[in-house]
Amino acid sequence: MDAYLTGGDGSVWVFGYGSLLWKADFEYQSARIGYIRGFVRRFWQGNTTHRGVPGAPGRVATLLEEEEGLVWGVAFEITTKVFETMGYLETREQVLGGYSVITTDFTPRDNPGAAIPVIVYMATPTNDQYLGEADIQSIAEQVVASKGPAGSNVEYVTRMADFIRQQIPEDDDDHLFSLDRRVREIITRDARN
Repeated sequence: MDAYLTGGDGSVWVFGYGSLLWKADFEYQSARIGYIRGFVRRFWQGNTTHRGVPGAPGRVATLLEEEEGLVWGVAFEITTKVFETMGYLETREQVLGGYSVITTDFTPRDNPGAAIPVIVYMATPTNDQYLGEADIQSIAEQVVASKGPAGSNVEYVTRMADFIRQQIPEDDDDHLFSLDRRVREIITRDARN
């Protein structure tokens, strides 16, 4: 657990780029909007514990390494109950979600000159739930059809897109916004039929 202590004061910064953007269900001291470099967000990770079920996985966000990539999100500073919170996140993201842990630098929007080391949960193709690349139409259809114990997969996508539109308007994540648009089109089409 000591490997997670990134601040000299024992604080930990965790970067959220998926549901943590709008559903940080843990105690944190502060939250800062900013970005990490060298990655892109993609809905290539399957999920059978939160946004899907065994045999009918939902699709959730992960990161792919890309040299010129940039992913906007929120860094959460954890200063109290650090071990409990990190244990909770390990269970949620690694044990149940299939994600691995990496560390990288986060650039805050309000202070671009001050890089902060952050913990990032990222799924790799080696985990059992990784679904990999698919076209936006196929991903959207899977999202619309999926629901799990944490709610619908549609909620996961649309709330993330809404949060970014409202809080991070400089983010031009074409993959996310194309998926969000297609998901909403399918829902509207299905409601008419």
